[in-house]
Amino acid sequence: MLKFDENIKKFNKVDTTEMKAENILERYDLQEAIVASWELFKNEIGLPSAYLIGDEIAPHTSTQNSIDLLAFNPDDSSLTVIELKRDKHKLHLLQAISYAAMVSTWDTEILISKIKNNCNPEPQELVDLINNNELNTDIKIMLIAEYYDPEVIITADWLSNNYSVDITAFAINLHKMGNEKFLTLEQSYPLKALTDVYEIRGKTKRKSRVNNIEEITWEDVLPKLEYSFAKKGIELCSKIRAGEPSRRRFGSIRTNFEGFTWVSINFRRKYINVYLKGDFEGMHEHLLEIFKNEISLNSWRDGLSFIVETDSQFNNLVKWLKLNN
Repeated sequence: MLKFDENIKKFNKVDTTEMKAENILERYDLQEAIVASWELFKNEIGLPSAYLIGDEIAPHTSTQNSIDLLAFNPDDSSLTVIELKRDKHKLHLLQAISYAAMVSTWDTEILISKIKNNCNPEPQELVDLINNNELNTDIKIMLIAEYYDPEVIITADWLSNNYSVDITAFAINLHKMGNEKFLTLEQSYPLKALTDVYEIRGKTKRKSRVNNIEEITWEDVLPKLEYSFAKKGIELCSKIRAGEPSRRRFGSIRTNFEGFTWVSINFRRKYINVYLKGDFEGMHEHLLEIFKNEISLNSWRDGLSFIVETDSQFNNLVKWLKLNN
């Protein structure tokens, strides 16, 4: 990693280091930092709309071990078991698989009982999303470590290709410059360049538990939204597509739009969350110009996201997406 000094037009080296050398502990430093910064960290691992159920989650009464982090993705009602390791460990994947197997037996009631309010700023919204949708029984696995033994990646590939187990592995790269430390994540499996082009072999349609869930409508969702433009936003989006009120979203409200593969709108309790898939030169400047620098852009693995919480931001969103047309 190089740091660019704009004043003298020169690069400065940023040293590579390791967590052990910097006395960074797996649980009490790395894990705590992820929990405290979940809204930022989830974008780095490609889960921009995911909620954190909690950390140190007991997967089953038969074991005293615990899941490092457990996330819920409202996009498909799936759970992701996230296991962290400082440096590397040959049993990293085996441990995660064991936890995923235990979690797959949970029902909605058990999952809700595991929610840690201190890990989630909107626990009631998370409860609603879980209650209103059938749980996906295909538990996803995410590994995060500094390094991986070859057998871990080889096994992950075998499980993914032959048994459709959803496994992702990220490598932590730690750097420092003076007293400052910088962390970057690199997707080690599957290779991102390939997943963008190819479908995973043997991929099957997701399974869900049947929970006799009552059908949720946008009229049910509306009273839980606290901003003045919620009703108008839902009405405008509903003219384009029905959306998914149980997930509080209009997925791909626009496709192949101004360089973006898709634009999706999610109605959260206090704001609208807009997700965009795509990466092209000048997109940050393009959006900031459209929204008159009134939004803060966040990057996630496949694109950008931003929130809409004022009337002015909402009006610019409607105009940009041509929702009135």
